[in-house]
Amino acid sequence: MKTLILGTANFGNVYGVANKGTIKSSIEAKELVLWAQSNGINDFDTAMAYGDAEAVLGNSLNLSIRPNIDTKLDFDSCTSREQIVKSAMDSCKRLKVDQLGTLYLHNDQLMGSSYQSEIVNGLKDVLDLGVARQIGVSVYEGSAISACKEVLPELQVFQVPENICDRRLYFSDELLDMAEAGNLFIIRSVFLQGLLLMDPESIPVKLKQARDSINDLHRFCSDRSISVLDLCLAYIKSITWSDRYIVGVESIDQLKAITKASLSLPDGFGSLIQTLPEHIVDPRKWEL
Repeated sequence: MKTLILGTANFGNVYGVANKGTIKSSIEAKELVLWAQSNGINDFDTAMAYGDAEAVLGNSLNLSIRPNIDTKLDFDSCTSREQIVKSAMDSCKRLKVDQLGTLYLHNDQLMGSSYQSEIVNGLKDVLDLGVARQIGVSVYEGSAISACKEVLPELQVFQVPENICDRRLYFSDELLDMAEAGNLFIIRSVFLQGLLLMDPESIPVKLKQARDSINDLHRFCSDRSISVLDLCLAYIKSITWSDRYIVGVESIDQLKAITKASLSLPDGFGSLIQTLPEHIVDPRKWEL
């Protein structure tokens, strides 16, 4: 059974390719968070870069059941050792918690920047002071995991992109070995900001190179009378090197559908669903 972590990027940002330019209201966010907590979901992922998401989440939570909250440092928070500690403590205040679950670097490239020494020492301080139980990094390439781990062995948690149309890491022996050694891998981009769930004809022109893969995905599901959402989740749940995944949702109804998903991964998906081009699997490269 994999742990579902509720993502909050749309609490403070216009987030997702299918989003019509709206940000969740504080009322909508609170209803969603409280429904999640009432139904066994008590892990949440946020970031300093998500606008007001930390504060919105902090004001929405039922803190009496001790939720686990992870957040991510933005670039401006990584310019000095002291700033990292201060930023982490400020996040705790906004989130109304005494301690973070995991404090991440939002971008693995920071580990190779001129701020590397400050980041290493600042993250160690966060651990030593108990501001976070664990430290981690959000990566975009599998190769960044070992590179970051080599610089700072204390890194134990890694957010990685993976979905049924981006299968770069599915058979990774390296990740499996690292997981068995005690490292944690959190899967994100399960729906690729909603792109995988879209009607292929509604995909923006600037992402038109995604259409063939998305058409394959939808045809595969239609031929088997299963939903795309269920298949995307079945793929994630079949991964052996991770037992946790992050999803952002548009509504309580969508979250209900995710919690009820129980499909086993069908045979044949690998040969019938082509993977997405490299520039499509990384939303940083989208030019919308």
